Amino acid sequence: MDQGWAAVLGAAVGALATGGGSLLTVRYARKTQKKAARREVYRAFLTELAEARAQLQKVRDLMFYGARDEADARSVAAGLREAEQGVARLRGLEIGVRLEGPDSVSVPAREVTQTITWMWARLRFAHANPLGEDEFRSMTATIEADFANLEGKADDLLLEAPRHL
Repeated sequence: MDQGWAAVLGAAVGALATGGGSLLTVRYARKTQKKAARREVYRAFLTELAEARAQLQKVRDLMFYGARDEADARSVAAGLREAEQGVARLRGLEIGVRLEGPDSVSVPAREVTQTITWMWARLRFAHANPLGEDEFRSMTATIEADFANLEGKADDLLLEAPRHL
């Protein structure tokens, strides 16, 4: 092989190696950025979930385990308004989780959001409507079951999310 062809071949191999290396670097950078974005979306969703759950627990405790007087009714109403805002924020963050995916994370996120929304609606209903003793016990049991259901769904989400980071 003459020296001219060897130089051309060497330059071509060098260019391919440089281009291939650059391509791998770009792919790795995109993958890292995707993981970072996903991590931030998951973190924000899980943080808001914990806050919304705590707000609903506070309302539940006031309604079902505290004294039933007018001061508590005002506290419950304020707690429900605060919880409503938390649930709304959670629904907004759920959109991000669904966009980032995958389905094995977005489906449990949707289920968690639905469960916490139903819990808020039941607590609001129980606060807005006078309940007889049997209705009160039934609503208490339903809301306690909602909290247990939420825990299971949140655990599923917490187990699945790290697999995609």
